[in-house]
Amino acid sequence: MATAVHRDRVEPPDAGTAEDDRSVDGQHDATTDETILQSIKAHPKVIMYSVFMTVGPLIYGFDNIIVGLVTAVPAFQEIFGRLHNGSYIIPSIWLSLWNAFVQIGIMVGSVINGSLSDRFGRRLSFITGALIAVASIAFLYTADRAETLDQRRGIFLLGKTLLGVGLGMLNSTCQTYISEIAPTRLRGPLLSIFTFFMVLGQLIGVAIIYARINMPTSGSYRVAFASQWAFAGLAVIVGLAVPESPSYYLKKGKVEQACHAYGRLYEASTVDAGIRDLANTLESENRRNEVVQETNYKELFQGTNWRRTRIILWANIFQQFLGITLLSNVSYFLELAGMSASKSLMITQLGVGLGLPANVVSWFAMTMLGRRTILLFSTSTVGVFWLGIGVAGCWPDSSKALWFIGVMIIIIIFFYGLGVGGAYPVVAGEVSSVRLRAKSQGLGFLVNGFFSWAFNFFVPYMFNADEANLGGKMGFFFFGLCAIGAVVIFLEIPETKGRTYAELDEMFEKRLPTRQFSTYVCQDALDIRENEKGLEA
Repeated sequence: MATAVHRDRVEPPDAGTAEDDRSVDGQHDATTDETILQSIKAHPKVIMYSVFMTVGPLIYGFDNIIVGLVTAVPAFQEIFGRLHNGSYIIPSIWLSLWNAFVQIGIMVGSVINGSLSDRFGRRLSFITGALIAVASIAFLYTADRAETLDQRRGIFLLGKTLLGVGLGMLNSTCQTYISEIAPTRLRGPLLSIFTFFMVLGQLIGVAIIYARINMPTSGSYRVAFASQWAFAGLAVIVGLAVPESPSYYLKKGKVEQACHAYGRLYEASTVDAGIRDLANTLESENRRNEVVQETNYKELFQGTNWRRTRIILWANIFQQFLGITLLSNVSYFLELAGMSASKSLMITQLGVGLGLPANVVSWFAMTMLGRRTILLFSTSTVGVFWLGIGVAGCWPDSSKALWFIGVMIIIIIFFYGLGVGGAYPVVAGEVSSVRLRAKSQGLGFLVNGFFSWAFNFFVPYMFNADEANLGGKMGFFFFGLCAIGAVVIFLEIPETKGRTYAELDEMFEKRLPTRQFSTYVCQDALDIRENEKGLEA
């Protein structure tokens, strides 16, 4: 019989109960036996709400590329830049500050969100992040109206910083929410749509700027900033519309609300079994950690949680190793190297356009080949292409070398989306424990923000014309980082494909070596096999 779910408690299952087991986090998860197509047909509401939540990374992707785009717009350069050898450029210090301070904001927002989300819920933290974003965009839109150049730059910096706070809250909530509601078979693709919508946001940004780049007025870039209001407003609506995470309610002991939220996500007939298994997973984690319901950041660095945390942190760093900061500024980078503004934007548009199908392919690749495999393949392949760019950079005055660099960048964006871009949010979302997920995701985005800040601050100094002016030789730098990343993936990142959260709990608890995760048979599966043998006998 199905387990009874009561208003104030969840009764443990009777021995041998396995009926209608379709849990989100339970060890014996029937969704692991479904094909992707079957799982898509069975869980349309989960997919719908997951897609709704990706308005967060959509805004992030748009903003992530917008500074690199608008700095290539002549009208923006005239208002915010200075003359250098007869043409306007944005000084390295301000380009670095604009890129870096949005990451500082993301760090602040991510840390705040870990506690806010655990205390008040995923929906409220998502709405709060969206409202902060709405307010910050006003500073970006009106910055060019200030009287002095320093005031214009300062107001723009303030807007970017506040927007970063909102983005940190939106992004960490998005990943926490999806990882908590996604069935096992769809967990990889649904967590990976974070990158898909981030790239989609970048593509929208490129399209808007490309269509207006030759306009001599502020309208050439203002429309891009105003467009972010539409995305942020949509995020507020999404936060009001989606159901709260059942995991959040269970952690608070609100079983009735958890059942109602679960019913909005899954079929009504699966509520009892799903809530029961989710409660059992939480109880099991509490027993292993010997803690009460309330969590704190200190737990992330204790016992087996430290290994999980370490993997999450690495996953959030890898994209910087593959050169995402330079790719976000590729239009300005190519323009400094001698390419026209329109052609540099065309290269960016082609690269971002290929990034979308690459990310879609990664959904199937990580399901069939695994997360670890495509991470290794992507990092190694991109490293080779960066090496090619470094070699081409040794001929800075060659137009052929410049076009070679442009083509290589397009290919790098494709292979980045095929592997690391699609898999890093999946790995970060899967390895965290259920009870610490909000805080571990917040910490992950904090570290992501820190490394993004560091790279966004220093990389412009490395390629800008008024500083190191390395040009294509930047490829050698990122080749070295890709080599380091490949070694770290091989040693540290386990295979999580097809595993329930309870199975991952067991493997981490047993301190299983990284390379054994893909072949290990969990105790629950062994028990099921023994029962089947007993029935056959």
